[in-house]
Amino acid sequence: MKVRTDAKRDEILEVARAVFLELGYERASMAEIAARVGGSKATLYGYFSCKEALFVAITQQLAERYVVPALARLEESTDEDVRSALQRFGEQFLAFAAGPEAIATNRVILSEAARSDSGRVFFDSGPKRANEALARYLSGAMNRGQLRKADASVAASHFFALLIHGETWENYFVRESPVLTRPRNKRIVERALDTFLNGYRT
Repeated sequence: MKVRTDAKRDEILEVARAVFLELGYERASMAEIAARVGGSKATLYGYFSCKEALFVAITQQLAERYVVPALARLEESTDEDVRSALQRFGEQFLAFAAGPEAIATNRVILSEAARSDSGRVFFDSGPKRANEALARYLSGAMNRGQLRKADASVAASHFFALLIHGETWENYFVRESPVLTRPRNKRIVERALDTFLNGYRT
């Protein structure tokens, strides 16, 4: 019996992500991924039971790498000014969400969502979890009197919408997305926070 290793699992995820981005969810196959990894399908199935499980693992890895640490730090920022905490989180989140890898992944998801369950799988393992974590922070801020009482889940959705759809939405529709510099990232988050806090500040 072959021993499974974290290094091999990570290698499979990196190769599989490239295949999904190149071919799309439906056209990507376990056989193609196994061939590019340089092993057999049996080895691949030893790590992931099916293509959907592999895809879920990829989205979870992206979230764990880029979004979860920023959310964890935000949830620990109970003694910090709300605007400062959300500014820092917003810059970290937008740097990932407006980056080429995240945009490419979302394009794959949107193109396949009407033909398979890949969109629901992606949403549940990524955006939904992020929205729930941000809602917990906002709910705490509301309880501390830092924000007005409201539906924290809806407030979280509003904040993410301002970040993603406010000034970088066009990047999803052009072939060459402009690079989001740190100064522009900071200004985008500042303007999103102006709007958000105008609606939710006490």
